[in-house]
Amino acid sequence: MKPTAELPEDAALPALEAIRSVGLAGAIPDLGLQDRPVELLLRRYHRGVRAAFEARVGDRRLAVKAYAADPSREAQLYEALAAAGLANDAGFRVPPLLACDRDLRLLVTGWLEGPTAEQLVESGQGKAAGELVARWFRRAASITVKLGQPLDATGMLRHARKWFATLAATDSALGTAGTALLETLERTKPKDGAPRLLHGSFYPRHVIDLGDGVGVFDWERFGQGPAELDAGEFLATTWRIGVSHEPLAGDAARAAEAFLAGTAGLLDERATAWYRAASLVRLANKRTRRPGDDPVLGQPLLAEAARHAEAAG
Repeated sequence: MKPTAELPEDAALPALEAIRSVGLAGAIPDLGLQDRPVELLLRRYHRGVRAAFEARVGDRRLAVKAYAADPSREAQLYEALAAAGLANDAGFRVPPLLACDRDLRLLVTGWLEGPTAEQLVESGQGKAAGELVARWFRRAASITVKLGQPLDATGMLRHARKWFATLAATDSALGTAGTALLETLERTKPKDGAPRLLHGSFYPRHVIDLGDGVGVFDWERFGQGPAELDAGEFLATTWRIGVSHEPLAGDAARAAEAFLAGTAGLLDERATAWYRAASLVRLANKRTRRPGDDPVLGQPLLAEAARHAEAAG
């Protein structure tokens, strides 16, 4: 979405009314903003779930996230990652936690500056985007933080059955394709390797080129599971960039190629293909479930998912 200075009206997000009434400085005094003017720009918004803002205070920038649910678990993760050295590591960083208010369900972190991997693809730097993400994956393999719920193939398959049901209710052709694809996913389901900390929504827009390193933000869906799950999510969402904007298809493919080359020996190829297929099914469901969406939009995603599901066998 395009950034906007407007605060949504959303009773499910109590922080919004607090900010509207007393400003960010008044809502979270611990930030130490006092009476300095604060410019808030809405960056992402999901009604009834969350709103993410960029806050500008002079030359300082903050990430402000208002939730419907308690963000304490995410705050705890940022603290653990900081203790592991990832809040000020020269080569790999996550945003530092600045404040968390459980009553307002508000989380504030530092801002990571630089182009995202998605923006690198969009600017014709697909290879650089893939290499950037591969560097993070190699560093993430050594992170020993044990927080988070299990994220695994069993859970992904359980979600996939619901996604297929939604697709079938939307369009009979998608339902037919989904039935065959579900059978393949069930047949090729991988045996997950040792769990590690996962981001849980590892899209190219969540990875930042910091110039001197790699940054990763928006950890709200983190958990413990196989590295191939995050890898499949990245590959699926990167492929979607190319299918959504045909001129970017070449750079999206180069990003995937560079990522796979940079993680060679780190990931199980068949498991990565399976999670890539399952993530494409999720994207197909997301792309066709909203009122007014054309079911045809889901067809290339399911076709690509079928190709990778077969490769997982």
